[in-house]
Amino acid sequence: MKRSIAAKLPAAAANRTLLEYLSGRFAYHTIDEWQNKIHSGEIALNGRIVTDTQTLLQSNMLMEYFPRDLVEPAVNGNYKIVFEDDHLLVIDKPGNLPVHPSGPYFSNTLWALLADAGYGKVHLVNRLDRETSGLLIAARTGSIAGEISKSFAEMEKCYYVLVHGKFERELNVKGFLTANTASPIKKKQKFVFSADGDNGKVLSAETLFTPLQSNERFTLLSATLRTGRMHQIRATLHSLGYPVAGDKLYGLDEQFYRRFALDSLSNEDRKALILDRQALHCCKLSFTHPVSGEILSFKSELPPEIAALL
Repeated sequence: MKRSIAAKLPAAAANRTLLEYLSGRFAYHTIDEWQNKIHSGEIALNGRIVTDTQTLLQSNMLMEYFPRDLVEPAVNGNYKIVFEDDHLLVIDKPGNLPVHPSGPYFSNTLWALLADAGYGKVHLVNRLDRETSGLLIAARTGSIAGEISKSFAEMEKCYYVLVHGKFERELNVKGFLTANTASPIKKKQKFVFSADGDNGKVLSAETLFTPLQSNERFTLLSATLRTGRMHQIRATLHSLGYPVAGDKLYGLDEQFYRRFALDSLSNEDRKALILDRQALHCCKLSFTHPVSGEILSFKSELPPEIAALL
């Protein structure tokens, strides 16, 4: 598949030249590199290839980028199909495999790998972070994805999660997720028990945590989601004082995340992280088949790299 990256230009792009905007906004290429890319026909505006670097931009223009030499990071492509029929797939995804194209990832994503394997352009229903392993659902059509999503709140979703410290008793944790304004990382959230006085976007969150096994350093928990929020498990455990092993954002130190993004993790950082990915694994999914009405239930074993820490 040919990769393209498209976006509507913001108001700030108006009256700037194409080269000025690209080199200022996307500094991962130098001015000379962007100039070469424009000349070689890798940029289109409103559906037409543009080769003049001094083309003036307007807000809301559709800009498309067709990268020819983008090297994608390596991933773990060893996914497993645990169920398939004419309507959907259930997949057991390894850690270090993005689900959707984003950032530097396109061909090295579960979506693209499934397409290359002959499954077509599937619609992934429940999303897992790149570093999170485990079970997810891919619908073969948009209408099937929509039908499954209608009952998403009733879907049973359970995770294994390995945390630092001794988590001694079962807890059903109810509260709220909101932006972590104390962190410079915009996507980071925090869990709070009360949302009083918070003027930002607040979402209710509820998770049942059950300790399964522990040693002097770690506790393995099952986490059953009562709500399905982005980063719900990781943010909740971080706020409770039980950071997830290997987690660069909600773990022992968020600076791991910043250094990882800059590709500057040291050997000492990697030793402190314990794992090269967060110790979170979707171990159980139960849902109603959108066509047959059958209740489907699937389980996935704890990955060996996490089990080894116990």
